Amino acid sequence: MKEDDYARLEALCAGFQRQWIADLRDTLRAHGIADEVAKSVCGDFSFALSMLLDQGEIAYQGRMYRPFVAFEVESGDEEPGEMIVEPLGPEFHEYAYGTTEEAWEDTGRPDGGSPRT
Repeated sequence: MKEDDYARLEALCAGFQRQWIADLRDTLRAHGIADEVAKSVCGDFSFALSMLLDQGEIAYQGRMYRPFVAFEVESGDEEPGEMIVEPLGPEFHEYAYGTTEEAWEDTGRPDGGSPRT
């Protein structure tokens, strides 16, 4: 993978991680979970999900499968767009707790939308 393509993949992965943490943060808040507890839950969950994406294996019919994240570029029509696939992409777990900290500094959503209520 070219350096520019890998930088794009890193940015997309970071955005994906920020989004899942913001979604979990907002969901926990909507259910009345205190921020201190919600932040701890988000950090631990994000780290566990990150480890699954980074090093996890799922058994199916006697074979092992590794999950990973891929992205599709919107093509603007019904045909699938370009796929960005790199099984050896960025290590999500290295950023899980730091990204969680950032989520509590930012009250908005990474996609620009309003926080859930």
